[in-house]
Amino acid sequence: MNIWKLKRGADRRVRAGHPWVYANELAQSPKGVVPGGLVELQDDQGRFVARGYGNPLSLIAFRVLSLDSKEKNPLSKESLIERVLEAWKSRRLMGFRASFRLVFSEADRLPGLIVDHYVGEQNGRRLQVFATQILTAGMQQALGDAETFFRDLVAAATERGYTAIPWEQTAVVLRNDVRSRKLEGMSEDQARFIKSVREADFTNFGILLNAATDDGLVEMNCDLFEGQKTGFFLDQTANIATVCRILEHHPDLPKDRPVRVLDLCCYVGHWSSQLTRALRRRGCDVETTLVDISARALEFARKNAERQGAKTVVLEADVMKALTKLEKNYDIVIADPPAFVKARKDLPVGQHAYLKLNTQAFRVVNRDGLVVSCSCSGLLDEDMFKEAIGKSIRRNFLDARCVARGGPAPDHPGRLSFPEGMYLKMFTHLVGDQGAGGGAAAGAGASGAGDED
Repeated sequence: MNIWKLKRGADRRVRAGHPWVYANELAQSPKGVVPGGLVELQDDQGRFVARGYGNPLSLIAFRVLSLDSKEKNPLSKESLIERVLEAWKSRRLMGFRASFRLVFSEADRLPGLIVDHYVGEQNGRRLQVFATQILTAGMQQALGDAETFFRDLVAAATERGYTAIPWEQTAVVLRNDVRSRKLEGMSEDQARFIKSVREADFTNFGILLNAATDDGLVEMNCDLFEGQKTGFFLDQTANIATVCRILEHHPDLPKDRPVRVLDLCCYVGHWSSQLTRALRRRGCDVETTLVDISARALEFARKNAERQGAKTVVLEADVMKALTKLEKNYDIVIADPPAFVKARKDLPVGQHAYLKLNTQAFRVVNRDGLVVSCSCSGLLDEDMFKEAIGKSIRRNFLDARCVARGGPAPDHPGRLSFPEGMYLKMFTHLVGDQGAGGGAAAGAGASGAGDED
């Protein structure tokens, strides 16, 4: 085992629970160590701090797997399977029974590993899919024989009662088509199945999700092979449920016409499908306008929303351009874009993009309507996001109250010692009358969406 020593005082952050060590915190150069090799981390006095894996090619030179000195090889298959089972148990305790994020990297003490567990029915069979991203050299080495790993995982999970779906009805897809792998000295690979199921189509697969409004399940079709990320975005589950609860008690939903929902950057329509289900339970008709730049995503979104009872309007367009052509007409506006901030240098431009998007979102919402503003940019902190939303409201001269805030769903847990992992932010505003200086001034403020305040 390689032994790396830290500079004096550099152990404090790790002992406090942060899972990363940067190359400049090490007392010696990490060069010469095989990327992903097992490393014991010691302080400047030679005392044990942690075990994990190292990578001299990465700015994050060391990632913590264990703070227990008795755990000699936390990269062994047995240790990793036990950690996945521990993560599975926690999801069951939080009520997830169908599709959910099974492993969320550092939060589950499995840095560099993302596993989404999807369950669905096709051709009369209940199937499960492990959609997996391996993001670091250490996890790449540990999961070298991924098929055997997941076969043994399914056997252990079946024994503990976590799944009743056998290995023969299980697929494993590697979604290593991720740019961040290059930061670890690895290639960005094409998606591939390392285990599939005969006569199953996972490019148009109906996954089952916990319903936002009751104890039932919602079916949504998506592409688990070439769709974005692992094929679906599971992290908004709790935020969608929060907004659905608001709609259950909203006293002023229109009764003489359909409730109009505008779903921006809709992807496959998770928000609009669940909101439609909630509104239909209240006896409301629903008209959903779906906006996305991907024709394939829109086709999924249309079918998913219509399955729940919505009448749909589809706009295949760049969302920023499409919004400027829409009028004030919507009772619920969902602004859930992809990350506008990929690196720290992008912060000013990214924050302004959130300002522009939300300015238009608040412009087109009706009185007593809801605007749901989301950001999945981890580098954009909550205060910066609130500042952008606040400016958006002022530009439209609106009286808007924040009635809900949220973050990642419980199957995307976080650690207070690792703020980098708590990336998702959601604010829902109830929009009232125009404030002082409304009317024509409001139109002028909204038209300047591309200008700095």
